[in-house]
Amino acid sequence: MDCREEDKIDKALREVTRKYCTGVMTVITSLSIENFRGIKGLKLENLGQVNVIAGKNNSGKSSVLEVLALFLGATNGPRVFRETFQEILVWRGWYGEQTIMDIFYENAEEFMMMGKLEDGKNFELSMKKKRKQMGQSYDTINVGFKSVSKENSKDIAPFNADIPKRSFVDSGVIQRMLVNAKFSPEPDFEFLTPLTLRKFGYVESLYSYAYERKVSKKAVKVLKSAYPEIEGFSPLFKANRWVLHVETKYGVYPYYLMGEGFKNAMIIAFLSALLKDGYLLIDSAEAFHHPKSLRIMAQTLIRGAKENNVQVFLTTHSLELIDMLLEYGLDERIDGRIVHMKREGEKLSAKMESFERAKDLREALGLDLRG
Repeated sequence: MDCREEDKIDKALREVTRKYCTGVMTVITSLSIENFRGIKGLKLENLGQVNVIAGKNNSGKSSVLEVLALFLGATNGPRVFRETFQEILVWRGWYGEQTIMDIFYENAEEFMMMGKLEDGKNFELSMKKKRKQMGQSYDTINVGFKSVSKENSKDIAPFNADIPKRSFVDSGVIQRMLVNAKFSPEPDFEFLTPLTLRKFGYVESLYSYAYERKVSKKAVKVLKSAYPEIEGFSPLFKANRWVLHVETKYGVYPYYLMGEGFKNAMIIAFLSALLKDGYLLIDSAEAFHHPKSLRIMAQTLIRGAKENNVQVFLTTHSLELIDMLLEYGLDERIDGRIVHMKREGEKLSAKMESFERAKDLREALGLDLRG
């Protein structure tokens, strides 16, 4: 894409973003989704502080997280929304502009999502396909975000923008996302996928913020519970860039050479210490963990959510992780939910129970995931 066109789009987004003023959001208590990926229609109500979304493959778990990420991106302004959407498109596998069209359910013209907050405010996010002229192919996506409450929110500004499809993801975007990634504390949420582990620059900036806010030692202490050989971290200048290195009893190694389970545990340990008054979304939370690491992660997520006022949404196939989260959640008296996603043909359903009343739902999940 022409750089001048990119600058023009960025300028338009900046004009809208100026109207946005930051504020702490409250807990998301319910959401409804229409025409997103494989979800024709879905409602989730009475959500908790920690929400565990489980079910077989192709039951819509990741799609729910993606919708939540887009919604939270929109509440932080159009620029953050756009970056979040780009992240989702690349995470799922970018195969050109058709990737954008394929987020819409079958041949739907519009995707809609509505989120309700604990303070009673409701917000609606929509994405519509648009043509320049009748008869031409869709070349633009209209993105709209607004309050549908009786009272307008002073914390979150609405916006409406037409964005060319080709501007969402190009080679430059993919390069910045994977080779020059950065963690930013400015948005009040973080969306983790297995792709996050492979971004160069993300952990370096994550560690920098943790060190500056004096929570890095706390995160290292958590990691040592599962990986006792770990002693600390050091950013070292290698090949003309700063690379985070892991200090162990046996030597010092670049973070990128460590195992995937350790990378996952490290990022969650640091985010659980850093995030405050926000939201943490984790897709495939059990990925790469060994049993002890899985247990430490479950403890860390529950305690971090309680101590730092963070709402957690995660997906998993792991009954072991579900049991651990139930155990620690009940011990800490966290307001938790288990959500069982299930697809039968084209019908998608979701059953939800609180941690305290999840016994029967846990047994149904066991039969579904083990079957």
